[in-house]
Amino acid sequence: MYELKSSEFFDGPPAGVAHPPGTLVRTVDVREGLAVSLVSLRPQQAFQVATVNDSDHLHFSCQLRGMTEVAVQGGVGREPRQLHANSLVASCAPGERFQLNFYPVGYGNVELRIRPDILSQLAGDEYGGVGERLQGAGFLHQQGGHARAREAALKLEQLLSCPQPSRLLVHAATLEFLAWNLQALQGSDDGAAQPSAREQKLLRAAHERLLADLSDPPTIEQLSREVGLNQLKLKRGFKAMFGLSIYALFQRERMGRAKALLDRHGVSDTAAMLGYSNMSHFSAAFRKQHGMLPSQARRGMLA
Repeated sequence: MYELKSSEFFDGPPAGVAHPPGTLVRTVDVREGLAVSLVSLRPQQAFQVATVNDSDHLHFSCQLRGMTEVAVQGGVGREPRQLHANSLVASCAPGERFQLNFYPVGYGNVELRIRPDILSQLAGDEYGGVGERLQGAGFLHQQGGHARAREAALKLEQLLSCPQPSRLLVHAATLEFLAWNLQALQGSDDGAAQPSAREQKLLRAAHERLLADLSDPPTIEQLSREVGLNQLKLKRGFKAMFGLSIYALFQRERMGRAKALLDRHGVSDTAAMLGYSNMSHFSAAFRKQHGMLPSQARRGMLA
């Protein structure tokens, strides 16, 4: 089991202490009392992290992919919570100890941390009773999907994945992510009908099946048949639950994997591993996702 304070996890562990293998954390201090982090993991095996929350900040996060289990250590009556892709979590638990269980699947999460007084300054009347609701030892609030909050999280992921992201764009995207999380906490969704509990289970299965092989995606008809959800509900449910169409989500994951592969492989080999026989199609898809050609990304990694 790995043991880190929350500040060490997000801001970097002390000398001689390492993040768990396969963990990448990118943190930007947007302003005093407000920071945002992108956490990406590709663990080869399941592992646990024990952490203590060593700040009084409010935390707002959106899990983009993967599944984790979170438990408050020593929390009587506090059952572990499973967080899946699409989970929004808001918490304020200074001094609390948590145990996080990670599994050997790709994981992505955007986490915003803000001091209560800064939130009050920024949000004004919109802040309302949100802070008071969250403040209190051990409070952990999980919410269902809010498409606008997910879209803002995806925007932050794309920005924080860049070697030198624009601080102004990160600042703007961070405030947008915060605003939609506050709306979600106040019960204001974006009008989209949310899938039933049964449909959410089937949609998670479809999500897992879709991303099982990034070189050979199933058709919507195949996906519908395999999980037992008709095509209309499948397409609408994906958009409502994951914030993207089936194709857009697949391409985002495929191009994310492409960027990781380019760290160790050439452009042609990467394209082939992801099922592309036409290099121009691969280059166009990569550029659309990352704003640069794969050859440029490869040169930047080798520089």
